[in-house]
Amino acid sequence: MALLQFLIAIFGATMLLLFAVRMVQNGIERMKGPEFKRILTNAKNPYRAAMAGAAMAILLQSSAAVAILTAGFSTGGMLAIATGLAIILGADVGSAIVVQVLSLDLSWLAPVLMGIGAWLYLKFNSRNVRQTGRIMLGISLIIVALGFLRDAVAPIKESDFLPMFEAFLAADPVLAFMVGVVLAFVMHSSVAAVLMIAVVAGAEAISVPVGILLILGANLGGALVPVWITRNMSIEARRPVVANVALRGITAAIVAALYAGQLIDDWVHMLPNLVLVHFAFNLVLLLYLPFTPWIGRLVKRAMVNGNGDKVTPMAERSLLDESALDSVPLSLSSLRREVVRMTNISEQMIREVLGWYLHHKLPNFDQLDRETQVLHDAGQAVRHYVTRMPSKDMTKAQFRRLRDLADYALSIDASTAILSQRLETVIKAQQARNLYFSESGAAELRTIAEQVLHNMANAYELLVSEDIEIAREIFRDKDELGMLVAKSRKKHLLRLREGLEKSIATSEQHLESLAALKELNAQIVSIAYPILKREGQLLQTRLILDGKGQEL
Repeated sequence: MALLQFLIAIFGATMLLLFAVRMVQNGIERMKGPEFKRILTNAKNPYRAAMAGAAMAILLQSSAAVAILTAGFSTGGMLAIATGLAIILGADVGSAIVVQVLSLDLSWLAPVLMGIGAWLYLKFNSRNVRQTGRIMLGISLIIVALGFLRDAVAPIKESDFLPMFEAFLAADPVLAFMVGVVLAFVMHSSVAAVLMIAVVAGAEAISVPVGILLILGANLGGALVPVWITRNMSIEARRPVVANVALRGITAAIVAALYAGQLIDDWVHMLPNLVLVHFAFNLVLLLYLPFTPWIGRLVKRAMVNGNGDKVTPMAERSLLDESALDSVPLSLSSLRREVVRMTNISEQMIREVLGWYLHHKLPNFDQLDRETQVLHDAGQAVRHYVTRMPSKDMTKAQFRRLRDLADYALSIDASTAILSQRLETVIKAQQARNLYFSESGAAELRTIAEQVLHNMANAYELLVSEDIEIAREIFRDKDELGMLVAKSRKKHLLRLREGLEKSIATSEQHLESLAALKELNAQIVSIAYPILKREGQLLQTRLILDGKGQEL
């Protein structure tokens, strides 16, 4: 009975810890998500890249999140392998700093953060204020979860089970190392895994030598998480995370072998606790920073696709299943998969075009033309498929889902037209006349482009999850982007009045870019409207009404 209570307590505390870490990460991503790309992609020197990665991991409370962001930005060669690897190495040091801070006795701080965080989240409408409250709530829950872990371990350490399990691990260092790997991978968070190991060791439920081997294994397990998540991404995206796993795995295995062989145990035991062992190990990995360019070239030779390093065309095979048309659930599932595929293609196209505004990188127009045709064909196929679906057999909820998916497929098609007919025209005109936006104008357009990409990521998540909170966030972000566009238009007109030469030369391109980006964003986030309307989260009109409910 005691063992069952222990397992239930450990499970509950672990899930709360994972939820709290994710809560903090989500809050910071929603506040500062559009700025992350600029921070990471502007860091070219390996040491600056490592510092940027460390800062990002401290903010996000997760080195895995930074590694996944880095993988995404590496697609299309936007980040070199060496830079991406340096960012990830720095991120691991940042997450070790987070573990160091959270391992302190902060029980007194939890109620303070919980009270202030809940007040900010519930009483304010400003997005940043609400997300600040979310972050504070998340940190307070991390502290509470660690307290639960300590309380759960305290009774069981006197039983026969835990000493027996600990002795089993102590007798087999390889098994102890692998348990650490599996623990961090299953938890999908090295921060949570290391904190758990440190708490259990601090309660003297496991010995320090076993704890050290678990920590070393957890470092490898945490690095495997981004590899698993990015397994279906392009080879450019996977190279930095695979290089990190190779370095971390080799180093962790060597250190574990040396420690188990009692060759470095005196040095390791000089550190007062397991959290500092974890921190010291990640500092050691920074010794690879000067060699990241050489490692990058080696990884590039080892990981090549069938076309060398050419951009692989988007998959052109439709996911619409003709054999599923006799079944409502199967045909809806097939339609949803096809819309997700269209969204993926559209996302890559949007990133390719907006690269001009973010990094002044010329898009691959031939590839965009091919993918425009692929999306147009997919949109036509969706329309034809919808007309043959068994709509008479559908419930109201299923029919609404059908309509929402079909409408969003049309929005994706419309967004493609904005890219190919408007934004590409602006880019080609600037290229032909060798024109550049003014520094202020370029900064405004870059901020708006970053917000569009952020909204696009949320819209894709909403398509998969239908989370009402994400839908509300998207709607708020749409209004915020509209305000950014209005401010940029006003500032541009002021620059014209002042006679700024670059603003005059690119006035038409600037205003067209603003209008196109705003319309593109509207198409991207249109997935939120039916969900908000269905849940009663939208007002019928924005016009001011008199006391009788009539429009003034």
